[in-house]
Amino acid sequence: MRISVDFATCQGCATCQALCPELFEVREDGKAWPKEIVEVEESELENLLSRIKEAASTCPLGCITYEVIK
Repeated sequence: MRISVDFATCQGCATCQALCPELFEVREDGKAWPKEIVEVEESELENLLSRIKEAASTCPLGCITYEVIK
């Protein structure tokens, strides 16, 4: 899975970080950054995808996009 944040649009509201702190962090530059996820258990994959979708859909500026890579 690839998660992207449009840094030109992101204003660092931290909604994504509040919803998924294991996936996003707001750094010193005030922008949300996706954390690198190296390995995910198969049993956790559906829950993780659901949380990524929630973060993307609740971002007030629509900065988050994701792509499932098979």
